Amino acid sequence: MSNQTKHENLIPEEFLQISSNIVSTFGNKLPVSLCIYDDEFQRVAPLFAKETRLTPKKKDQMEKECQNGNLFITKEEYAGLAGHISQNLGALLTEHYLDEAAAAEIFYSGILKKVRSFFGNPIAETLEQLKSVLAIFSEYVWVDRNRWSHFFNTLQRTNDLSCHSVNTLFVGTAVYLKTVHKGDEKLELNSLGLGLILHDLGMTQIPTALLSKAGPFLYKEKQRMQEHIDIAEKMINRLEIKDAMVRSCILDHHERIDGSGYPRGKKADSLSTETKVCSVADAFCAIISNRWHRKGLNPILAAIVLTESSKRYDKNLTSALVSFIISNNPEMQALIQDKEKMQQLRSLALKQCE
Repeated sequence: MSNQTKHENLIPEEFLQISSNIVSTFGNKLPVSLCIYDDEFQRVAPLFAKETRLTPKKKDQMEKECQNGNLFITKEEYAGLAGHISQNLGALLTEHYLDEAAAAEIFYSGILKKVRSFFGNPIAETLEQLKSVLAIFSEYVWVDRNRWSHFFNTLQRTNDLSCHSVNTLFVGTAVYLKTVHKGDEKLELNSLGLGLILHDLGMTQIPTALLSKAGPFLYKEKQRMQEHIDIAEKMINRLEIKDAMVRSCILDHHERIDGSGYPRGKKADSLSTETKVCSVADAFCAIISNRWHRKGLNPILAAIVLTESSKRYDKNLTSALVSFIISNNPEMQALIQDKEKMQQLRSLALKQCE
């Protein structure tokens, strides 16, 4: 039996094994406390405390224990490790010890930080940093499409622009892969990812008092909100964002296939697949988020609302969203077999569409 297998069998569940891939990101100071399994006393023992400066000798000792599969952290330290990895997302591309649910949460946190940084200071430098983490994200999700169930479970319901943007990224990419992906073909997802993240860029320049208003918008306020498209166009021109897919997500995500959207009233034949995906993802994420007048809807109900709005949203995409939610949730799989409950959900959805 190898040391790694032996330790896996002996280590209590409250400890998480650390790989050399993660260790390589630590630098000269530990972001978390480390433990090892002491064979003599048959228990987990401390190795180095958090904030320990790693001398060459300590680094050698840490790396040796890691190579032997004998380096751990407590689950109490997990949040600290997650925060560290979220700033080093590239490590997740070859990480094998973190479960995928944990990796999805780390991705959410890491991307969210870059989105907040860019929205707070939309310049070329922060844009490039955002693009870098999106490239890592695109590569990670491409490797295994089954990871999407974990990404979906990370969606946050808070009424926050940055969270909404990351939610839209996760949902939109899932729908896109489910509907566009063919066989082993590798799709280029970076442009789509950037378009999904930046679709509401213009909202960063709308007054906070208006965005957080605890009541229905007046006509003039609705008009002001809709100006975020024109604002975004000026911003992406200044940033020299010329990618057609990115621009279409930003400029056309409020258009509807029946021509009832804004700002130009475009119809289905004038909208790209990526724009339609962004429209569905944006609307879905808005519906599941908490608002001043209501709590966010249950995800399956929100998806059915969009499916019943087939004049406005692409039916293939909304159906794919429903299918995705059901296929990754055992409770939903049981629900779909209950015709009476599904009819009740459709009735509720139709009321939401009125």
